Amino acid sequence: MKDLLKLYLVTDRELSRGRSLEEVVSDAVAGGVTMVQLREKEASTGEFVDLAMRIKEILRPSGVPLIINDRVDVALAVDAEGVHIGQSDMPYEMARRLLGPDKIIGLSVENMDDLIRANDLDVDYVGISPVYGTPTKTDTAEPFGLEGLKEAVKLSIHPTVAIGGMNKYTAEDVMSAGCDGIAVVSAISSAEYIKEASSELKSIVDINSRESWCQQIWRASNRIYSKIKELEFIIGLSDGSLDMEIFSRYIGQDEIYLGQYYRNMFALADMMDDESDKQLFLSFAQSGMEGEKAMHELLIEKYGMDMNVKASAITTGYNDLIQNAINTGNKYYALAVMLPCMWIYNRIGLHILKIAQLDNNPYKEWILEYGNEEFSTGVNRVLEIIDAWADEADEETVKEMNRLYLHAALYEYAFWDYAYYGDAKSYEYTESLEGWI
Repeated sequence: MKDLLKLYLVTDRELSRGRSLEEVVSDAVAGGVTMVQLREKEASTGEFVDLAMRIKEILRPSGVPLIINDRVDVALAVDAEGVHIGQSDMPYEMARRLLGPDKIIGLSVENMDDLIRANDLDVDYVGISPVYGTPTKTDTAEPFGLEGLKEAVKLSIHPTVAIGGMNKYTAEDVMSAGCDGIAVVSAISSAEYIKEASSELKSIVDINSRESWCQQIWRASNRIYSKIKELEFIIGLSDGSLDMEIFSRYIGQDEIYLGQYYRNMFALADMMDDESDKQLFLSFAQSGMEGEKAMHELLIEKYGMDMNVKASAITTGYNDLIQNAINTGNKYYALAVMLPCMWIYNRIGLHILKIAQLDNNPYKEWILEYGNEEFSTGVNRVLEIIDAWADEADEETVKEMNRLYLHAALYEYAFWDYAYYGDAKSYEYTESLEGWI
């Protein structure tokens, strides 16, 4: 799918300078367009179907997929390869039932909330829309901008295509941000020489195409993250129904775990070559200890929690995994194994904030601690650091980074699972990543 998204033409007859749609599409495909979306907001159903049939015949020899904008009925009528739907169009689940499992369905996301919801859907790609403001589509939301795009592609588990303001001047930055492709309207349809304009854009996309380590590992760990969101602990925490004894067990284990985690954070800071990076991790360690200690003390006193507990096998196993990576003295391994505690906690915190009932919720302090903007900003900076490191690392190092991150992510799941069930169940699943990745 990612290769199909690289240079994605969205048609607009009004911008084609009097040329036929067939001519525009033929020249665009000859120049390197990898997917074509037929967008016809004003056409009647009959006219739309007729156009779609003609364009499909043009695309057939090249194998370039035809995607129909909005209209599932038209896609079915011409047996197009798929549809692209927006937030106000037919719901994804209904479109999937009608089209079947093999057709492509793309979904526009207009903000981070849309994107987070899309992660729960089995769409084939998401269109991040708009990245920049554009005169070709005025009924859009606030633009993501380049920084918003970077955050979106890191967060998405699906392939991403950037929409809005895509041209030869913006394509390099967009692709370097990690997008899988660009969706182009006027930069192709209005070009004097369509084939040459398409070829130039395709070259820019190919040269700057990259999947960052964070994108790859987030998608690889999606099953774990999705299962965390389904845990009884997370659901009960969100609506405030979680039994206080269960939460107390969680806080007790968290006290033990975090004591060692922040000592290792200081050790990680000492591995930094860059002074600003070192100060960032020192700040994480110091502010994390102080903030979480204060939050824990508040909750312990408020609810009379008993902290006279021993480390569970899960807490011990997780701490040992991190400690062993720290002991190698390898900064790549150390940050990879420590990252899930920051990244997944932050994303789960943001997820809970979206669904939580905070009024009279006894766990409000915990929810606000992990979903706050300052924490999110710090985590995003860490993601930039590890992406840069992974770019310069050799294959074996990246492979071990992947293993450590994924195993630590599984321990994140087990930590909350243990908090809910205690010693009443087995946690042997932490011994292997089989079935999780």
